[in-house]
Amino acid sequence: MNFLAHLHLAEHSRTSPLGNLLGDFVKGPLAGDLAPELLLGIRLHRAIDRFTDTHAEHKAACTLFPAPWRRFAPVVVDLLYDHWLSRHWARFSPRPLDDFLDAHYRALLAARPYHAEHLPHGLPPALRRMAEQRWLESYASREGIAMALDGIGRRLRRPLPLSAALAPLGEEEWQHIELGFLRFYPQLLAHTEQTGQALRQEMMAP
Repeated sequence: MNFLAHLHLAEHSRTSPLGNLLGDFVKGPLAGDLAPELLLGIRLHRAIDRFTDTHAEHKAACTLFPAPWRRFAPVVVDLLYDHWLSRHWARFSPRPLDDFLDAHYRALLAARPYHAEHLPHGLPPALRRMAEQRWLESYASREGIAMALDGIGRRLRRPLPLSAALAPLGEEEWQHIELGFLRFYPQLLAHTEQTGQALRQEMMAP
């Protein structure tokens, strides 16, 4: 999943939004002295990604991309799921999307996370830019998704215009991914809530 979904899933599971976002940036074994709320959020992020990557709907969406784009399909589908979440936001949250994003942008810009091993430079620059430039509003449009994909493509080891991966998709494929997301996301919400509770209990155990 991408930034918007991880923020929403953090709020749904009553875990740290910052911790959930940091899951994209903190890699490898987690240090035991990491702040507990960040540790929980990062662990939940990883569980969300595992559930998503192995889910039949996500895998089916990835098969819609022909070579040479198939290898990038998981990244593209994750961003498309943020697109459909923003388009269907009212199904999954009673809170207006603009209000939700405003609150999280402010919180991110005020955050000062630090850990000598995992966060020696504090908040990752990509998260700061995301909040300052308000990236997530653009995800509701296909043009915004294309721009976001090109931004990801520029950061690859071999940069490429990743938005070109969308070109082979016709309206039937777009609808297929949308309907798959609408079947998948309620299952992810339930899984996230259950996993968040289990991780919280595990961390509290002596």
